[in-house]
Amino acid sequence: MAAESREHSEAQRGSGTQPAGEPRSGRGLIWAAAALGLLNAAPSVYWAFGGVALLETIGQWLIDLRGRSPLLVGTGLLGIALGKSAAAVIPLVAIHGLAARRVLWWNLSRLVAMALILYGAAGLVINLVLLLFPGLTAEDPTARWGQALLWYPMLLLWGLVLGVGLHRWRRRVSEGGPTPR
Repeated sequence: MAAESREHSEAQRGSGTQPAGEPRSGRGLIWAAAALGLLNAAPSVYWAFGGVALLETIGQWLIDLRGRSPLLVGTGLLGIALGKSAAAVIPLVAIHGLAARRVLWWNLSRLVAMALILYGAAGLVINLVLLLFPGLTAEDPTARWGQALLWYPMLLLWGLVLGVGLHRWRRRVSEGGPTPR
């Protein structure tokens, strides 16, 4: 009976299905989070090389600064894109064991998820409060709306997807299941 169960479990693993009470590995969510992170980094690269679409959703201050110091702003935006790209890829390194010190990469991935959730939620709430409550002045309303409806929700979503994926991955491994491939 145990041999049949083991064979059934291995066959399901090979076919891509899972038994009913077995937790999902979280691998797909971690890959989705990486895609969200790279998608979030892409506009920074675009803006660094002179693109203007959606730049006003960041703020007039950035448009003005770029007019005065295009090289400095371009370099800064490339640095931001590099940081976001690294944050997107680090969890993939952690789950696939592509580097030594897997625990370091794992903990760094969890820190990234927490930071994205906190930063995204705080930015979303602050911008919505500034926009929706009468009496508060919202300087640069285009930027406030862009941040409230696009940029901070994207960061929050990225962090939530990553956090759930990491949780599922860790749960699967800690329950003694094979490390998902």
